[in-house]
Amino acid sequence: MQYVQDSFDAGSVVAAWLHPSALGQLEPVLRRLMAGRQLFVKQADGTYRPKGSQLGLARRFDFADLREPALRAAEVA
Repeated sequence: MQYVQDSFDAGSVVAAWLHPSALGQLEPVLRRLMAGRQLFVKQADGTYRPKGSQLGLARRFDFADLREPALRAAEVA
């Protein structure tokens, strides 16, 4: 079995799916919204927050809650 370590820096944008166990802990409406691939931003404390959730979802996720995380290229404004 291969283990993946969290090597992303704070502020990195990561594309990933939520692990089914983490998804199952959400309310049914949020479960449907978060079921697909999402963008997460790594926080200074090492947790991940869904991108654009400043006014909504207050939940943060651990690296282990993310499936197939992949670094996203910086967005050009």
